[in-house]
Amino acid sequence: MGRAGMPPGMASPRVLGILERLARQPTTSFHEEGVAREATRIAREVGASVRRDAFGNLVAAPPSRRAGPPIWLVAHMDHPGIEVLGPGEGRLLGGIAPAYLRKGVRLRFYRDGDRTPATLARFTESTHRFRFTGPPEVRGLRRGDFGVFELADFRAAEDRVHARQLDDLAGCAISLAAVERACRNRSLNVRALLTRAEEMGFVGTLAAISEGLLPRSAWVVSVEASRAIPGVSIGGGPVIRVGDRARTFDHRAEDLLAVGQARLPKGQPVQRALMSGGTCEATPWMLWGYRATGLAIPLGNYHNMGAGDRLRPETVAVRDLATAVDLLESAARNVPRALRRDEELRRRLSRYLRRHGRTLLRTRA
Repeated sequence: MGRAGMPPGMASPRVLGILERLARQPTTSFHEEGVAREATRIAREVGASVRRDAFGNLVAAPPSRRAGPPIWLVAHMDHPGIEVLGPGEGRLLGGIAPAYLRKGVRLRFYRDGDRTPATLARFTESTHRFRFTGPPEVRGLRRGDFGVFELADFRAAEDRVHARQLDDLAGCAISLAAVERACRNRSLNVRALLTRAEEMGFVGTLAAISEGLLPRSAWVVSVEASRAIPGVSIGGGPVIRVGDRARTFDHRAEDLLAVGQARLPKGQPVQRALMSGGTCEATPWMLWGYRATGLAIPLGNYHNMGAGDRLRPETVAVRDLATAVDLLESAARNVPRALRRDEELRRRLSRYLRRHGRTLLRTRA
């Protein structure tokens, strides 16, 4: 059934409904409980098993055992926001440029599930501290409460999603949609790890690595909405991310996505690029010896930083989200082919030497 605001004749993909449910939950680093609860409900509704690790990261997996090395999709549940330090005072969690944090920016705080509106009075760059004002309820906020920026929770219109928290609730939605497909198809060995406090330095994923949560045989795919850069277009398809600002990724893991792309139907474009706008969770997994790569959704207004130094909702293309789920399913169906891809490429390249090697020798002088 079509969705209001979607182009005529375009069905609303399942991943969009999942994303809406997640995006309507406020979140920031160390305060991901609303997203975790909703993600747990979604996963259980489709038959997945769900558990928390010791650090509050969420694991969703098909209920039965699967053959072959598992594909682990890693996405994070937090987004830049504010942690309350005391009445009228807070600190920034995550990266937003000071130019956007001017006096008068509207905020929304949460205490025991209740909303409290507020207004930014002053931001101190050296300490990342806020002063904020608002109605009498603001004085009741205490250390441990948190806030978000007063922007649209979720809006879908003309093949675009506009929401405050697409980095990385878009990745969480894609991962849960892929696990849902694995629950329906026993040949797909796909699991999701939804992490905490990524915006504070990959804290949740580093904790998972320290505990050995993922087996060494895993294929790790970081699924993240990432800042669109020149040469990458919103609506041009999800991006096979060959690297980030810090490093390039594992070519064996990329083979998995490349084989999946080759088997997608025509009309589902996929891009490939080194997304240098930031660092993603594939980097720590790589550093600790895992076979890891990335799948990125091109993102507009990264971390809500829009034109004119104004905070605005982030934006992604619906088609990019839907194609990402199809790509991951296609990859999971073709793991054996991905394992053979190096050998197939060696055979193909070797033909050139057989064909032209004698000529090379003959012309060596």
